Amino acid sequence: MMSALPVHSSDSIPGQDETHGRIHELLSAVTTAVLEQQPGLITFGDHRPQRDRSSGSSWHGLQTLCHVSALLTSSGLPEDSAAAATELLDAADTIARSRGMRRRSEQQGCGIIGRTWIDATGDLLEVIVGVRVAVRAISAPFLPGSLSPRATTSPTSALSPLTPPPRLVR
Repeated sequence: MMSALPVHSSDSIPGQDETHGRIHELLSAVTTAVLEQQPGLITFGDHRPQRDRSSGSSWHGLQTLCHVSALLTSSGLPEDSAAAATELLDAADTIARSRGMRRRSEQQGCGIIGRTWIDATGDLLEVIVGVRVAVRAISAPFLPGSLSPRATTSPTSALSPLTPPPRLVR
């Protein structure tokens, strides 16, 4: 399980629109790279809904949130070999590194292999290859409130609830 880390040390923090856009671009790039590696995966769809949740921190008295993307799962099955699974993860690794992320962990066991990556701001990416391929991202803390809210950060057209407006933390 991943958790967002309040890593921002500067005097500014991104807003909801910037954060949701960044996560959407990351998920789109990773799922595209994985589908190019194995077209038999067909597409990715929302398996669990996205949500914005409390990050556990605040910025200048305002509660910050982190975005937990939908759990995106492939509709097709991955090729059944350790080499094919590694190739999928390597494709995701190329995208993650091109976006300034470094590998955080790798897990293997019971026919499942997964990796996580993190960037300097605290954005996390997780890709798991098992019976299906699953992709998820969790953002670094951001300030809620949007002038043009996105229905979803997923590369597909699933609808998720909008983020509530910011509230003061006492």
